[in-house]
Amino acid sequence: MRLSRRILVSAFAAAVLATCAPAVALAAAPGDDFDTAVDVMALPFQQTVDTTGATKATDDPSACNHWGESSVWLRYTAPADAIVRLKTESTRFGPFFGVFTGERGALTPVPGACDSNSPHDDTFRVQAGVTYHVMVVEYYSWYAGPVSVSISPVPASPNDDRAAAAAAELSERYDGDLRRASAEAGEPVASCDARATQSVWYRYTPAKAKFVQVLSDRTAVSVYRASDLSEVDCEPSGESNYQHNVFSATPGESYLIRVADSVEDAGPFFVELVEAAPLSPSVNAYPNNPTVFTDVTIAPYTGEQRPFVSGTVQFGDGGSAQIVPGETIKHRYAADGDYTITVTGATKDGRTGTGSEVLKVDTHDVSVTAFTVAASARAGQTKQFKATVANTRHDENVRVTLYKVGAAGGGYDLEIGHTTQWVPASGTRRTDFPFAYTYSAEDAAKGTVEFRVEATMPDRGWGSDAKPDDNQARATTTSVRKAAAANAVID
Repeated sequence: MRLSRRILVSAFAAAVLATCAPAVALAAAPGDDFDTAVDVMALPFQQTVDTTGATKATDDPSACNHWGESSVWLRYTAPADAIVRLKTESTRFGPFFGVFTGERGALTPVPGACDSNSPHDDTFRVQAGVTYHVMVVEYYSWYAGPVSVSISPVPASPNDDRAAAAAAELSERYDGDLRRASAEAGEPVASCDARATQSVWYRYTPAKAKFVQVLSDRTAVSVYRASDLSEVDCEPSGESNYQHNVFSATPGESYLIRVADSVEDAGPFFVELVEAAPLSPSVNAYPNNPTVFTDVTIAPYTGEQRPFVSGTVQFGDGGSAQIVPGETIKHRYAADGDYTITVTGATKDGRTGTGSEVLKVDTHDVSVTAFTVAASARAGQTKQFKATVANTRHDENVRVTLYKVGAAGGGYDLEIGHTTQWVPASGTRRTDFPFAYTYSAEDAAKGTVEFRVEATMPDRGWGSDAKPDDNQARATTTSVRKAAAANAVID
């Protein structure tokens, strides 16, 4: 039984190695070398090529920024300008492809004519008399086999030219493929995205005045008045799920909507026209718990993806600031209170709106105005210390903590003790916090001791003091001697 199992395991291992091991001494695949490329004589073309035994020449370029380990070549000379679709299919992972022009050793990738993602197909334009070199690439030389390669002509988008702009209506979605589009002579260039040259056109004529929003997926969208081709709005291509154009549409006036992308990034798209939502402005103030010592950053928002281009922010204390794109609005309040910040503004499409938010300015501030310790002491003596606290804002519980500086090791201070008192707010009154400290033999060995006190507001939490820099004080006992023969006494 053990012997049979061992034989089965060995047979299985041999089968795996035979499957995964690189091919040895296989015949060269058709079109394996650039100079022996398979000729594509006419379109449509469909042929199954076998990459088994294919290699990769040292001067082979990389396709789609992927190197691969083996490749085969096809060659096609276009008899006329056209748009073609190239597709590779197999039952395996890959293969992918890239298309090049030029001579061996100096090949140039055709923009937008490569695909390393499944399904492996792409659409691109060819020019009359130009030879196109198609490199079909396997990721791994041992992972090869039959590949179906097809090259077919495809028609241009019917609304490729401005004169053939497709009629568009609100709440209708339109799908297309910018790889089947081109730039016609004299076509306006989108002011927001000059690289977006492959375009299609739509025409919209409203019956009523309204704000119209154009939704599209990652493409550049520009809107023009049909009467004079003046640009009304423009949004560049990007990685967001939707690009948002909004324009004010006049009844009876026609608008041309240009959807475009670069040659490298052109692909399937959708476009949809909807009525734009009204603005729902709001205001964000940071920090949201300011004091009279805080510069508050105030950011107005439209409630839509578009920013305000003009408007006014009222601070609620009689002050205001104009909205200037790219500039930050800051304001400092002179007194505690609840302030209603109001924004009234407009977006570049002409929509306007008003919004507000209540901001609470609440200042809490205590300070240590004095701290006294014994000037000298002996080990074993208990001395009286005193910290004095001022509170000019609100009645507070104040905690004062006494530390011995550096006594905890590692640069940390050792807490000796703390005491808490109710401290009424007053412009002149001061509150004393008494402490008692007994000096140690260790203090005498050092000869000097530094102390620190810190005032906090325990009911309000860490970071609640508006001016924490004045919450601490330090004092030093400059002479600590050894204990006297008599018992320790309290001074």
